[in-house]
Amino acid sequence: MYKNANVTFDINSRKSDGRATNIQFMTQDTGSAKLSFSFTKDGVPLPLSAVDAKIVLLYPDGSFYKKSLTIIDKVNGKAEYILSDEELKHFGVVKAELKLYYTNGQALATSFFTFTISKTLEDQNIVPVAEYYIDDVESFRAGLNKTMDEISQTVEELKAKFADLENIETKDGAQEKADTAE
Repeated sequence: MYKNANVTFDINSRKSDGRATNIQFMTQDTGSAKLSFSFTKDGVPLPLSAVDAKIVLLYPDGSFYKKSLTIIDKVNGKAEYILSDEELKHFGVVKAELKLYYTNGQALATSFFTFTISKTLEDQNIVPVAEYYIDDVESFRAGLNKTMDEISQTVEELKAKFADLENIETKDGAQEKADTAE
């Protein structure tokens, strides 16, 4: 089951400042946020048989991803991309651009488009802070346990060394025993 958003590109050299879409995904759309693309050139489907298609995503927080599209119909110029759970965490208006890299060395970029990722009610302040806090406490606990193990090992090593030191006779102690024996 996908939330499927269709975007069509006509490949040409006309100036475009990009376009806003009415595509909206949610931060909890786990594995279901799919962008589907159709490419045309001069009104006919653009074949994608000798191309490596990429999507470039720029998020409002500065995060940047460049990933491969899945080409689903090479003859009719159709591809898709499913946003990862990590990508869906970056809510806000996302700028996206597609790049086609041909095996003959040619490359072209589409005009960019935008879509929105909105926070679900569950993600409105409380849950992300709680998850971060729990992750941070667990990391701290693991580090503390490691440090305690290292301290225990060092104490045991020192006890062993002090036990050896108690068995060592001092110069004055040796002289006293020699005097007594004499």
